[in-house]
Amino acid sequence: MYLVPYTIDDSLIHPKISDFVGNESSRKKIIEWIVKWSDGSKPLLLVGPPGVGKTSFVHALCREFDIDLIELNASDTRNKNLLAQVITPIFSNSSLTGKNYLLFLDEIDGISNREDSGGLDFLIDLFKEPSIRVIMAANKSNEAIKKISKVSKTVTFSPIPPRLSMLYLDKVLRLQNASMNDENRITVVRNSFGDIRSLLNATQAMKAGYTTTKNPVVDIDIENMIGQFFSVKTFEEALDIVRRADISYSDPRFGQSSEDRRKDILAAFFSSIVMSKIDIPTIAVLLDKLSELDVILGRSLVLRNWKILRYFPLILTKSLFEVSRNKFIRYNRYSIGFENMGIFSRAQGLKKTLRILAQYFHTSRSTFGSFYFEPLRQVLSGTDQYEDLIRSTIASEKEADVMVREISRTTENER
Repeated sequence: MYLVPYTIDDSLIHPKISDFVGNESSRKKIIEWIVKWSDGSKPLLLVGPPGVGKTSFVHALCREFDIDLIELNASDTRNKNLLAQVITPIFSNSSLTGKNYLLFLDEIDGISNREDSGGLDFLIDLFKEPSIRVIMAANKSNEAIKKISKVSKTVTFSPIPPRLSMLYLDKVLRLQNASMNDENRITVVRNSFGDIRSLLNATQAMKAGYTTTKNPVVDIDIENMIGQFFSVKTFEEALDIVRRADISYSDPRFGQSSEDRRKDILAAFFSSIVMSKIDIPTIAVLLDKLSELDVILGRSLVLRNWKILRYFPLILTKSLFEVSRNKFIRYNRYSIGFENMGIFSRAQGLKKTLRILAQYFHTSRSTFGSFYFEPLRQVLSGTDQYEDLIRSTIASEKEADVMVREISRTTENER
């Protein structure tokens, strides 16, 4: 039986409205809006930095007001077709079901008209007279937020002041029957910068013996770390680079900020590997090892076994170093590899096919086309029975033909 070294009080995972600190006036506005809401009321738009309680407070409200919460991440589901498929039935059938719904769209600042096929205009039009409660959340203001604010009521959130952060930390320690010296308490509060999620993670880590104070030798950005890791000659050099990298380990139960995602070491390794032009057997081996690393990291975070994180750079380097030598892998996370550019020249012909396949991978068409399609195409091109597999997966004969031709083109080019 595995013993969790540091357990979490339920009030930290499922807080009540009264458990929150900071932004009192903003929280009061949200409660008043919930109570006074009627058909046609403007949606709420919560704007503020990560970790200040926007999402958690919406969850707490729905629990205490007995409201059915429907939550979507707008940065994942953001084109018009996907949004319409999910949201329109909710609006249309709410009066028939008799249920008390609240639609929560998180990371609404990740949507734009130019890149997301009319998703923003769709939401603006839909939210002019909503038939259910709608709350949106954004970490920052941008052009999308300025447009959506015209049909919504904006409520701003600010970082939690140090005094309130310290009071909250003391409450957490009391709930956990734990203690922390003044120096460590001040360090945790100062390093959280008003981010309660960061404060909770840091507290859990410090009490388990894993320091949250930034090491002064952490001086390598994740982009440079990836490039140097795949180019150095010795294991010791690679391990030192990983240890000095500016990366983050975040607990999924407390959410993940955009900065956490940027510093996600496994995601950075994954995208760099699949977008580099290396042989398929090497990709398969590296992805298999990444999968094992993902399981180890995921379990250590869920079980709060922070001590494993001390050894994770060693485990990662040991897993990836030997097989990745002389493969000329480069950092590639957000950009699209050169080998994918041909897809865009044939984008119209592949559009429907990509949409069908994206549904199988539970992602958007644009994300699938940019990051999933090329690895899938390479795998299928090395499979003798790829045509039978494609036709058994894609019901539309026309779209199956398109995919078969695409794979055939790949196999012909490789001969």
